[in-house]
Amino acid sequence: MKKLISLAMASALFLAFSPEEPVIRHKDGMVMVNTTTLCAKYEGYNGPTPLVIYLKDKKVVKVEALPNRETPQYFLLLEDEKLFSRWNGLTASEAAELEVDTVSGATWSSDAVIHNVRKGLIYYLENGK
Repeated sequence: MKKLISLAMASALFLAFSPEEPVIRHKDGMVMVNTTTLCAKYEGYNGPTPLVIYLKDKKVVKVEALPNRETPQYFLLLEDEKLFSRWNGLTASEAAELEVDTVSGATWSSDAVIHNVRKGLIYYLENGK
């Protein structure tokens, strides 16, 4: 009986979380690219570092981190060094090709963010029109 209840609970959790959020959403003239499923296997120091990339008129408006398991003090270094705003104002094509340096002291986390942005923008360029 316990196994049956455990199986039912696991199935309920799977069903509750299985419908993935779409990679690209449109709202109020803004395009939002969610990298959660695109970059699930590319990890920072403590796991995946999913992002949402906001675009308007084919230009990057902002890059925002989604909940992750990175060490907060290292992730704050990324914000202090303004890593998330490096792509702002660029067209999706320009931003996807931009060479961005990692942040010293948070190399794995910043490398994961840079990879997520690039992969998300390439996906947008190929599928978001």
